[in-house]
Amino acid sequence: MDINILGLELSSKLEDLVNKVKSTLANSKSVAVTQAWGILQLAVADTVQVIEDNNPSLKGSSKKEIALSMISNFYDKVFLVVNIPFVPVMFQPIIQKHIKALLMLLVSSTIDSMVEIFRQTGVFEDHNTVDPSVDNTPKVSDK
Repeated sequence: MDINILGLELSSKLEDLVNKVKSTLANSKSVAVTQAWGILQLAVADTVQVIEDNNPSLKGSSKKEIALSMISNFYDKVFLVVNIPFVPVMFQPIIQKHIKALLMLLVSSTIDSMVEIFRQTGVFEDHNTVDPSVDNTPKVSDK
């Protein structure tokens, strides 16, 4: 699903993050994979909130697809080379697409976890929640 079709743009917070990361990394030719992962987690949190705020009626799978597209675009804007320790420098350019694929796989799982945490902590309204005043815990019947 194309994010432009839905009229979603990177949020100003995400654009600010892009600019801050670019300025911080301006003198670096590469980023350590752990640094990239930390930055991606910040981007995921912002992206998930923006999508939920702008399109709460979309199904979860559509929201996730949009989020993955936005994070992929973020990745492409920010990271030129993500460095993996102990891999010789001459092999780094060859494995860059694999590093992105691995990080995007982790981003996918992070999106699922973050949405669940946001629902449990009340950041998102869960439209399928059960009334908390009703005790729905299964009981062992007295025999």
